[in-house]
Amino acid sequence: MLDKNKAREIIQSVTAQTKNYAQVRITASEQGTTRFANSEISQNVSVADATVTLTVYDGKKEAIASTNVLTPEGLTQLAKDANALLRHVPEGEFEAFPFSAEAVEEVPYNDTLGKAFGVPERAAYIKEGIAQLEKGYNASGALVFKQTAIALGDSKGAFRYGAYPNVEFNTVVMSACGSDGAGECCSYTSVPDITAQFKKAMATAKVARNPVAPELGAHTVVLSPLAFGDLVSFLSYMHSAKSVDDGVSYAAGKLGQKVFGDVLTIRDDASHPELRPQRFDMEGNPCKALSLIENGVVKSYLYDNKRAKKHGVPTTGHSAGYPGGYPANILVDAGDTPLADIIASTKKGIFINEFHYTNFVNPRNLQITGLTRNGAFLIEDGKLSAPISTVRFTESLLEAFSNITAISIEREKIAGYLGISLMPAVRIEGFHFTSKA
Repeated sequence: MLDKNKAREIIQSVTAQTKNYAQVRITASEQGTTRFANSEISQNVSVADATVTLTVYDGKKEAIASTNVLTPEGLTQLAKDANALLRHVPEGEFEAFPFSAEAVEEVPYNDTLGKAFGVPERAAYIKEGIAQLEKGYNASGALVFKQTAIALGDSKGAFRYGAYPNVEFNTVVMSACGSDGAGECCSYTSVPDITAQFKKAMATAKVARNPVAPELGAHTVVLSPLAFGDLVSFLSYMHSAKSVDDGVSYAAGKLGQKVFGDVLTIRDDASHPELRPQRFDMEGNPCKALSLIENGVVKSYLYDNKRAKKHGVPTTGHSAGYPGGYPANILVDAGDTPLADIIASTKKGIFINEFHYTNFVNPRNLQITGLTRNGAFLIEDGKLSAPISTVRFTESLLEAFSNITAISIEREKIAGYLGISLMPAVRIEGFHFTSKA
């Protein structure tokens, strides 16, 4: 694992080899993955890599070079490549943004997950989970432990460093007749209950036999935290200032306007103890805690340095290393009703555990389409009844998130593209199923 002292040494070495203002980014990771299929471990792999990216500036000229050869020779070649490229690139609209002088909290590395998810431990968790399965059921999936270190610095001596672990687990349990169920969990801090996910997946597979085809049209649905989190991710990415500027975001021109129901509040908060323990973005700015949606009102966009300067506002600390600001620590405020009570108070509807192949139809009105999978059931008189076969939904989240009638008091950590999010379950009225698979 790349430690703080080594990262600082690399940055100082590289920036000393150019006469121009320079910034360096180091991303390093070590990942161990244990995969299993047909209730047997099928693969155990470990991958370690580190990339050093050097950006040099000369007025409005910018040159970028990268390497994963961290030897003295490799770093020297990196500086030579960047300096040579800088001489030949034309001037453009490039600008160097020096690091913020604002202090950034450095979160101590938590080794709890590292001790719990070494190679023997991962095998033991999987063995224990598979041992819970009844005859006629088999499991497939993966257990991944990853350590990440990110370091940023420049030729003026600025320096940022953060390192954190992450564990992710998923399984699909299938019966001999083809019914299935799924379970997954993730964490940056505490050890998740892997065995419980096997039990959950098998319990779903047991009651998912002989599915019925649901009627198409509008339904009351209860979405699990996993399913709801999938939809929220589409909305949160549309709060990037770049998406707004490009005219593809539903939120363009809607700051301060009410567009969803009163019960919905969505935040991005890097300081939350259950979310990613890194307090700076990929431009070295402190990550600001923001409400994206507050009681249904659009409250903020997410800015990197370039977009912030364009709009004359402070950066929000949401650079992800590519243009625009993006969220990495999303959470939705919990409600006050247990999920069991939400289901019990639903006379007729459909419970959805997970969506699949979700994608935009039209980002301007947040219209999304996708399929159900791994556990969808009719709700009749407050109880889960018959399983339903795979069905496609097509829905505008502007409508769906305005029709949320209950939010669970429980929240679960959900793995996302940029980080872990914290999501409740919800009940939505008038959710549209448009075709059968």
